[in-house]
Amino acid sequence: MLDLEDRPLVRSAPAKQWRNWYQVYRRVRVNRRIGVWEPGFTPGPDLFPSKEIAEQYALAFIALCKPEARSWFDHLGAYPEGEGPA
Repeated sequence: MLDLEDRPLVRSAPAKQWRNWYQVYRRVRVNRRIGVWEPGFTPGPDLFPSKEIAEQYALAFIALCKPEARSWFDHLGAYPEGEGPA
C-alpha cells in the first residue's frame, strides 16, 4: 500500500577549525605558554570554530602587545587547520 523509500544519508562536511597565521620579522618571545616565534610564517597556538572568531582573537592579541612590538609581526589571516599562507 505505502511504498517507503530509504532516506538518503545526508553527510555534511565536518566543522573546520581555524588557526591564525603571522609573518614574523624578528625573533619574538610572545609569552610563557606560546614561547618564542622565529622569523618567517608562524601559526598561532590556538584553534577556533570560525574564521571570524579567530580574527577577533588575533586583533585582541595584537592590541595587547607593546606598541614597539607590533611592528615585529603581521597578521596574515585565519586559515582552516592544515592549510596556511602560500
